[in-house]
Amino acid sequence: MKTTTVWRTSIAILLIAAMLVGCGGKDKQSTASQPARNASGELEGNLVVWTFFDQVEDMAAQFMKENPKVKVEVKTFPGDDYQTKLLTALQSGQNVPDVFDLERSYIGKFIDSKYLSDLSAMGAEDLVANYVPYVQALGRASDNTIRAVSDHSSPGGFWYIRENAQKYLGTDDPDQISDMVNSWDKIIALGQKVEQQSQGQVHLISNSGDLFDIEAYNTEPWVKDGKLNIDPKWEQYYTIQQQINDNNVDAKLSFMSAGWGNALNDGSVVLTTMPAWASFMIDNDNGAAKGKYGVARTPEGYYNGGTYRGIYRESPNQELAYEFIKYIAGEKWQQHNLEATGNMPGNAKVYEKNLNTFTSEITGDQKVMKVYYDVVKDLPALQPDKYSEEILSTWRKVAKEGITNHTDYAAVLANFTKQVQNAFPEIQAP
Repeated sequence: MKTTTVWRTSIAILLIAAMLVGCGGKDKQSTASQPARNASGELEGNLVVWTFFDQVEDMAAQFMKENPKVKVEVKTFPGDDYQTKLLTALQSGQNVPDVFDLERSYIGKFIDSKYLSDLSAMGAEDLVANYVPYVQALGRASDNTIRAVSDHSSPGGFWYIRENAQKYLGTDDPDQISDMVNSWDKIIALGQKVEQQSQGQVHLISNSGDLFDIEAYNTEPWVKDGKLNIDPKWEQYYTIQQQINDNNVDAKLSFMSAGWGNALNDGSVVLTTMPAWASFMIDNDNGAAKGKYGVARTPEGYYNGGTYRGIYRESPNQELAYEFIKYIAGEKWQQHNLEATGNMPGNAKVYEKNLNTFTSEITGDQKVMKVYYDVVKDLPALQPDKYSEEILSTWRKVAKEGITNHTDYAAVLANFTKQVQNAFPEIQAP
């Protein structure tokens, strides 16, 4: 299994490197697109969409329902294989989809490539005019043109079991809890109290690493003008993380680990940092979680993940593919998606329309979109690049080791800088 994983990783790295070498300039779009509408003005034709995300099937079904003369074939590939499969197709030009998905963690490797159509030239500025700023920005290339569009945002919050919050925090009101944890100092003090009250059986948060997820996009970009840029906030956050770890404020359970999922459901952690899309981790068999949970704000707003869709530059179905992108950026689809899955919209108008009415089975009568809208509208609108996600991942790993081994910040920083320079020798050290 290890050999297979290494082989897949090596192939992916080589393909990405080869792809990026070939991306020095943005050639003019050369493929003539077939008309998307027939003589009666109806959309007509076939599209192939590649994804790693099974909910795209519903997206395609809803689009075909609106446009019965269109056939959308969705091909879903498991997460680990998807990038390699997509890169191989793009490199060879064989069996390339018309539309393909890109996940937040690697969109920066593709956004400036020669394989994505310029959606701004097709009218996409109008599609995202009412979008949440951070969601819109993540689909832009370095020349500021739109290359990919998402149909959702991915805000996070502190999820809690209401009964548990009453027991350890004295309230299950989301606004009161948000005020109780609106700074890391408050979290540390409250976490010590919970740990003592429960005699070490219950912890306030899952992991000191939650701090990284919350602050990851509230800091300066890792690379500026070709130089490694280390925001001074990271030293402050490292110190706070040490305090969280050393005072047992956290249960030391990593995000999405089995223990993390168990704690989310059994209440051995009071506040679980979780994006809106991860509610599938809650055990709601036979309505067991109906009205059981609440969502409060974290010290700073954050998001986690996101799926974007771009059009293959050489697709002969550019016009029809753009109609598909137009559909998922629209209010009708995003309203449907909100009601069907609870995924938060990317379009701010859909947020505003539902702020005072939307509820979900798990969070009962709480108007959870108010929490999430406060989060997403204030998040920095940062465009992706080919370095930031990988450098952030390196920082998370090195800092985690430092916390575990009680290493001082200067040593952690030196190790981090060395690893970044090894991975990206073209980036200058500070």
